Amino acid sequence: MHLVSRARRIGLALLVAAAIVGPAAAQPPSYDGDWAGTLEVQGQKLRLELHLKTVDGQETGELNSLDQGATIPATAVKTEGGQLSVLFLAVGGELTAKLSADGKTLAGTWSQGAPLPLTMTRK
Repeated sequence: MHLVSRARRIGLALLVAAAIVGPAAAQPPSYDGDWAGTLEVQGQKLRLELHLKTVDGQETGELNSLDQGATIPATAVKTEGGQLSVLFLAVGGELTAKLSADGKTLAGTWSQGAPLPLTMTRK
């Protein structure tokens, strides 16, 4: 009986330790994937798709403007402190956004001259 009680205490201690260490050891959120959103510019709606991926530790991306038939490669992609920043020098634009807690939404700003709100959802 003493061995069973000790085994239960050890098992309980392991569960508590896993609950404490688990979240701390969790991976940072992934921005990789395909995102879709609509940007409203002077009453016109532009459907956008953002494609992000990490290749050999390097974050890359491209933006598709579906209504304009344009694909714009990202010049730089940075993820730091829960903030995403994607620079598109070819069009003088930048997307800055935060990832939602559930990892399904990017909410932020598209800046290309003037800042405009942009929310994108994971496809």
